[in-house]
Amino acid sequence: MSSSVSGASPADELPNQISPYFADVLSRLGAAAISDEAAAACFAALNRQCTPAPAEKNVREYELDDPLGARKYMVTPRLVRQYKNRCLLLTTCHCFSYCRFCFRRNFTGKKAGFIPAAEVQKVTEWLSEHDEIQEILISGGDPLTAPDGDLENLFTELRKARPNILIRLCTRAPVFAPERFTPELLALLKRFKPLWVIPHINHPAEISERWSPESYKCLNSIIDSGIPVQSQTVLLRGINDSVPVLAELFETLVMIGIKPGYLFQGDLAKGTGHFRVPLDEGVKLYNALKKELSGLSLPVYSVDLPGGGGKVNIPATRFVRDGDNWKYTDASGKTWLYPV
Repeated sequence: MSSSVSGASPADELPNQISPYFADVLSRLGAAAISDEAAAACFAALNRQCTPAPAEKNVREYELDDPLGARKYMVTPRLVRQYKNRCLLLTTCHCFSYCRFCFRRNFTGKKAGFIPAAEVQKVTEWLSEHDEIQEILISGGDPLTAPDGDLENLFTELRKARPNILIRLCTRAPVFAPERFTPELLALLKRFKPLWVIPHINHPAEISERWSPESYKCLNSIIDSGIPVQSQTVLLRGINDSVPVLAELFETLVMIGIKPGYLFQGDLAKGTGHFRVPLDEGVKLYNALKKELSGLSLPVYSVDLPGGGGKVNIPATRFVRDGDNWKYTDASGKTWLYPV
């Protein structure tokens, strides 16, 4: 595949929005960065995630509007069923802050509000007819941008349809808006178990007792309330693509009581090439990370095969170099390509 680039269209652009809390964290780091090299590195890593850059205008010809191929698996306009035993519900397009590497930019940041009651009814009717679905991922956007009442109504309807379905609440709120985890919200979430919170956390400074103590306290409060938590992290160039940074992040999470779940290879979303770490470099980094961490602290390194191939675990022994691509052949014999 060629690496030629073209300009991004306005439809691909994300809003420029940083939450008040995350702006405060950046301000603390920025002030300290004047005399502290470690703080300067943390500031650069966190700022890069949410501040628009000219490189977003560069769209490589292999980058996709729908990098995970979700449209192939739409059950309703908000419900995606790609795997046998689980599905994904896009509850809202809104986020507290907009990550510049977002793979769902064809939906995130647009005008769609929280999922309406009529759409929830379609979802629950479908779920009640599909007992093989054991888990539902509540995502978006960020579901916690919605008020408690909307979340309660959604969870209530899901429980009526499927009393024992596992709810996975995917959110960046502990990093971007830890104040969202009020005692009232924690009590609400506990009512609807089995429920896991799945926070997206990319850098140790996002959950630091020194730089982001509110986020650190938030995560501890979730654990202390008895709600299970598993994190996910995206491997990002210039942000966390080093063994010391990732090791510190995953060790900090485990000490809080959070299991690091996934380390994701970057998806082929438009205008995100400057964030992606080449796959072979990612494998080298992960192999080095395995020597530093216990099995408890080590997440699974995975990539979503572009265009709808689904999530597969790396190492790259299953990938074969084929010109400008890494080629992956799935169990059915179909070939999927990821660019070098």
